[in-house]
Amino acid sequence: MKAILSPALAVVVFAITHVEAFQFRSQTELVSVYATVQDSSTRLVPDLKQEDFVITDNGKEQPITFFSSDILPFSVVVILDRSGSMYQHQFVIRDAAMAFVVRMLPEDKARIGSFGNYSGNRVVISPPEFTSNKDELIEVLRVPAGQGGASPVWMSVDQSITALSALEGRRIVLLFSDGRDQPAPSRIGVKLKDVIERSRLTNVMVYAIAFADVQRRQGQDPRVRPPDPDMRKLADDSGGGYFEVSDTLKLGQVFTRVAEELHRQYWLGFAPPARDGKIHKISVRVKQPGMNVRARQSYVAPGG
Repeated sequence: MKAILSPALAVVVFAITHVEAFQFRSQTELVSVYATVQDSSTRLVPDLKQEDFVITDNGKEQPITFFSSDILPFSVVVILDRSGSMYQHQFVIRDAAMAFVVRMLPEDKARIGSFGNYSGNRVVISPPEFTSNKDELIEVLRVPAGQGGASPVWMSVDQSITALSALEGRRIVLLFSDGRDQPAPSRIGVKLKDVIERSRLTNVMVYAIAFADVQRRQGQDPRVRPPDPDMRKLADDSGGGYFEVSDTLKLGQVFTRVAEELHRQYWLGFAPPARDGKIHKISVRVKQPGMNVRARQSYVAPGG
């Protein structure tokens, strides 16, 4: 399936061209929503129909005018925090990212970003273009991390959104970090509220793999330093996922779960009820009891 989307709105008419390919043509503006559905045991729920979903805009139910449960390709920037607080775990993080890359489907595309292994606030995203070549992505991951430095977390997400903004279809930022935004003192950082606003405007989902730093000291109980809670705030607002990790040995499992989720999301659309240029709150639920839905919580309506 190929989806042609503007950053915040999808302009679509569904037309089958052949069994494996679909094409969309302009008919009406739709607010595009990607939803992950889990049961009470956190198992992903497949095979739901359009009539199983309810969407509200600022508390008022809206007719769902577009629905798809097909496996959709995605474009993703995988951001690795290699700053001082995360440097000791660099190889575990690298291997977990490789596990994610291996599970990408042939039409999925990615670039690899990192920060903290360069001076100042520099965020590096490679290769130059998004690619489905897994060997090329793994080679990028194998580049030595260098010495841990500054930690411009929100700047890395902001630059990842910029890299994704020109692309069509589903776009993801997959951030692995403890969330402690500590840019270099000589540089102006990016604020969380600005990143949240950009994710709303562009409909880019943020998945946050939040690292809880467990410090073990001889003769004393381990001391856990939790990740910054703002990572969950960003993930929740954008409709992405939040996974908190204290055992680095389980990181590969987490990245595998993220890949599975991204290949089992539902795509819904509805016509914006007002063209007022304001932030609208969205709620998505499934009629069957015991279901948990993750989807974007807001969007910016088009102006009049």
